[in-house]
Amino acid sequence: MTLIAIAASGTTVAMIVSQLTVVGHVRRAYSMKTSVAMLQPLASFVSSILWLKYGLLRNDHVVSLVNVFGVCVSLWILLAFWRFSHSRHSVETRVLLALFVSMVCVGFVTMSDQVWAHHVYSIMCCVVSLVFLASPLGQLGQVLRARDASVLLPSVTGLAFANNVVWAIYGHVHSDPFMFVPNTVGAALCFVQLAVIAWYGRVDAKKGDGAVEMDNIM
Repeated sequence: MTLIAIAASGTTVAMIVSQLTVVGHVRRAYSMKTSVAMLQPLASFVSSILWLKYGLLRNDHVVSLVNVFGVCVSLWILLAFWRFSHSRHSVETRVLLALFVSMVCVGFVTMSDQVWAHHVYSIMCCVVSLVFLASPLGQLGQVLRARDASVLLPSVTGLAFANNVVWAIYGHVHSDPFMFVPNTVGAALCFVQLAVIAWYGRVDAKKGDGAVEMDNIM
């Protein structure tokens, strides 16, 4: 395993683990009868499944292994949403829909050995990854109105930025545009989020109450 592969694996594992902080927000939101956005963990779940298959198609064990871990962590986070939800049926519907979409995409590329089908599938992987990375920007309006970036998580965003930079380099080294392009765009999206956090600060975090309310955007 090359140095860049080790770095890519390390930053991915760190970013995936950092997402577990959402579980705490979900528990607090449950007790306060508020809601936490589900779009990002759902996108992470779908993205991990699609990139796992992508790694298998390309015989890239680094991509496959880190996304096995991603699937497991995403399922744990979604389980927390279900456990601490006031509407479990809604959570179940969204998770089943995400799983259905994933299986359709994987089934599509599995049943076809055509080059164009692999390209279409690769584009799907890119799109889902960008949805995952851009989903926090859906709360940008709330941040601008409140002049408070507490709904954005700097630890997750910072690690996502580093992760995208490393994977962009990995894609460049392996001449893989389907890894280079989305990770370059993803790094830019994360940079915007970090800039917003730096500019507005996190009022709730400074108060130390740790109770961050997030609008349900899905």
